[in-house]
Amino acid sequence: MIHEYEQTGIASGSRLKGSFLGPLFSFDLHSFVDEFVGNGWGMSRCLALSIIFWGLFGVLWQMVPSLPLFAFGWLLGTAPVWLPIVLLVTAWKIWIWYVHSSYIFRRDTVLLEVKMPRDITRSPRAMENALSKLWTDSGETTFFNTFWQGQVRPYFSLEIASFGGEIHFYIWSWRAWRPNVEAMMYAYYPEVEIVEAEDYASKFRFDPDTQEAFPTDWRYEPRNDAYPIRTYVDFELDKDPKEEYKVDPLAEVLERMSILKPDEQMWIQIIITQCRDSRRDPKGPWWKMQDRYTSIIKDAIDELRKETVGHGADPGLNNPERWKSFARVPMYRYTKLIEAMDRNMGKHPFNVGMRGVYISNSENFNAAGYTGIRWLWRPVGNPQYMNQLRPRRWGNPFDYPWQDFNNMRWNLMVRRYFDCYRRRSHFYSPWIMPHNMMSTEVLATIWHPPSAAIGAPGLARIPAKKAEPPANLPK
Repeated sequence: MIHEYEQTGIASGSRLKGSFLGPLFSFDLHSFVDEFVGNGWGMSRCLALSIIFWGLFGVLWQMVPSLPLFAFGWLLGTAPVWLPIVLLVTAWKIWIWYVHSSYIFRRDTVLLEVKMPRDITRSPRAMENALSKLWTDSGETTFFNTFWQGQVRPYFSLEIASFGGEIHFYIWSWRAWRPNVEAMMYAYYPEVEIVEAEDYASKFRFDPDTQEAFPTDWRYEPRNDAYPIRTYVDFELDKDPKEEYKVDPLAEVLERMSILKPDEQMWIQIIITQCRDSRRDPKGPWWKMQDRYTSIIKDAIDELRKETVGHGADPGLNNPERWKSFARVPMYRYTKLIEAMDRNMGKHPFNVGMRGVYISNSENFNAAGYTGIRWLWRPVGNPQYMNQLRPRRWGNPFDYPWQDFNNMRWNLMVRRYFDCYRRRSHFYSPWIMPHNMMSTEVLATIWHPPSAAIGAPGLARIPAKKAEPPANLPK
């Protein structure tokens, strides 16, 4: 079960600039800690809440001189009540962590490189259909499979890597699932060539003395997962225009990765698994659950429709939204947004974690390089009334000198990031990260075999497509 607060009301720099004192006087603890203290002064949530706690504890100590002794005695006296519960919950979490880690450790993995020919003409709609093959809950059929054997549903990684400007497309999976991956690609893209490749992430060794790296995650902001980004449908690629008229948002991404210098690298990782998120039904009893993906989209559509009629405005003459109760003014924003939500609700949803990293020698590391990786997905963003893929976590929070002494935290973050990247870990131990819910349409927009319309110079293509010899050749 996922809490929705972490995806609604996320702080942003523009909101802080617009009203610096607003969060301070909003009397909202989340707004105060995340926006005023976090964005305004560069303090972590843990440090801010610790200061507040110990400050209030000190005030209470002045009022109750024997407060520490009293608190210890109260905790000791009530231990028979709360201690068994804490131990049981802790033991359960440790067991789940252990069995999942053991199961994942025993999986044999493979990295497949997808080599592109020059004459791919199919739209990303073909990739959307191909991805539906990976929408599976195999391994989590029963309670015994999940909680005793530690089985987890398969997860996959769609990757794009540029080594000095030379771009490669990869798909990472468990080796047992290789036939499925090859089948889905060859079914819709018979021109491509799929070969097993050496894991570039595992063989890479980061040297902090001579190299710099900027790691980042990307997450939906500023709205929740009901609001998609701009997809290939919005760029009219579903209508199969001629190559010279295609406007593919992936072109700008690949072009940026093509212009890297020989000592620079840029990696992108999109980890996906079947979405099975649930939430409590707000209109039912406390034990009733519902699918989170479809329910938040339905709620968002209902809210948008209410906006068009003034939220059931009172028809009184003094109500400024009274006109909405009887006027029907077509608005492009509402029409296109509701259409996109409805369309994506009918497609397979995935849990998605996205991350990327820019690597360079220390002397060439600059703002242009790491800004390029941070805002790489700006072409598909619509922050005005939809969503965008905003950089989060890892290297992004470090803005003030007092946040990191002598690059200690930065180097620790980089080491942890590369370990997370090599493991392709996002949904299960040892690295469990926040994720977004995306449809196959969104995923096909940000990862698909590039057509001939994309002329990025660094895109490695095979010189010609392969085919079987004609059957009527003389022996």
